[in-house]
Amino acid sequence: MISFFVIVIIFTLFVSLLIILFMKKSDKRLSVTEVNKNIFKHQFSEIEEDLKLGLISEQEFNSIQNELSKRVLKYTTNKVVKPMNENISLNKGIKFISIPLIIILSILFYYFNGQPGLPDLPLSQRTDNAVPPIFYERAIKDIDHRILSTEDSIELYILKANTLSALNKTEQAIKIWKYIIENYTEKLNAAIYLSYGEAIIQNIVSKEDKLVITNEAKEVFEKASKLSDIDTEIGALTRFYIGLYDFQNGNIQLAKKEWERIIISAPDEAPWKKQIELQVNQISKNLNERENEQILSMVSRLSERLYSSDSSNIDDWNKLGRSYNVLGQFDQAIKAYQRANDIDETNLDSLKGLAESMLLNSEKDQPVNKKIIDLFKNILSLDENYLLALWVVADNEILSNNILKAEQLLNRILIQLSEGTEEYNLVLRKLKELSK
Repeated sequence: MISFFVIVIIFTLFVSLLIILFMKKSDKRLSVTEVNKNIFKHQFSEIEEDLKLGLISEQEFNSIQNELSKRVLKYTTNKVVKPMNENISLNKGIKFISIPLIIILSILFYYFNGQPGLPDLPLSQRTDNAVPPIFYERAIKDIDHRILSTEDSIELYILKANTLSALNKTEQAIKIWKYIIENYTEKLNAAIYLSYGEAIIQNIVSKEDKLVITNEAKEVFEKASKLSDIDTEIGALTRFYIGLYDFQNGNIQLAKKEWERIIISAPDEAPWKKQIELQVNQISKNLNERENEQILSMVSRLSERLYSSDSSNIDDWNKLGRSYNVLGQFDQAIKAYQRANDIDETNLDSLKGLAESMLLNSEKDQPVNKKIIDLFKNILSLDENYLLALWVVADNEILSNNILKAEQLLNRILIQLSEGTEEYNLVLRKLKELSK
């Protein structure tokens, strides 16, 4: 309100200043001498021009010039045209009336068309895009007033429920949604059920500070899904929440399947598709992080037990090596497999694990070092059909220009693969390149 009055006063002063300037301009006194002076200047310039053009003689020029000079002397007295007294009074009246009139009209306009009961919201205090709660509260009062004077007021009830949710008054919003569902059964649609379900979720979040899909909310979302198609925003959101319920209750694969179906069915140009994809990716990322944390905790306990007891259990050391490989900690995996290999150099599992860990830990796009090659050759002496060893040793033979030996190894791989598979075609292309 204060801001409004400041703006009105500034506007009034500006308009009044314009009026006063206009009045002063119209009140300007006119001098006859000024007018005659300009006329005589023009006449002098004209006879000078006529003299130059030869239209008059010099004698005629002097005669005319003398006559004009006499006239100039004759009109040296100032004669002022004074405005009428009634015009002066009118101008003064307009000046005095304009200022209060503008102020009064501005206040009346704001009173009948504005919201004088609302507080000021200075720009300096608008730190974000949030709307102050009092504006929503005023809106709820207006909605209640309109509900009393409207017969079919379902849209007003929906508006009220959404406004209460915006005020975080979720329990009141839930009551309104329940009232709508109980009293407007023939007009219910998927959007109403979706908003009701989201209000239930919001109520849990405000109380427990975590997003949980309750059984009640799931039932509401299932009703919404029956009234909507999966390729619409409402249909996709309801099914996303149903999938989240399954996810939170341990049915992770069922949830992933539902979310995948939503994303596949959603139109590519739909703006909400990307939002759902982001939510699904974030949930999957959080799940992976939790699983990695659990694995890391288990691995840490196993590692501490084996190293502290200087264990001679090969199976446990191999298990520790596999766990580190899953976590991508190849240095630790190499150490674990090396301990197992030290206990029994002929143990095939520890040999394979050690060779694979060292291969994964080696630099990409660089020839495999001799130690790793020797490990894989040792593995082939114990398991002649081990595919990874055959491939690594064959690649090393190619680098050593032992083409015949490389072809023999690659053919041993080929006979173990199903024709037409990606791996089969890869080995076949390699053989064709060697035969050129």
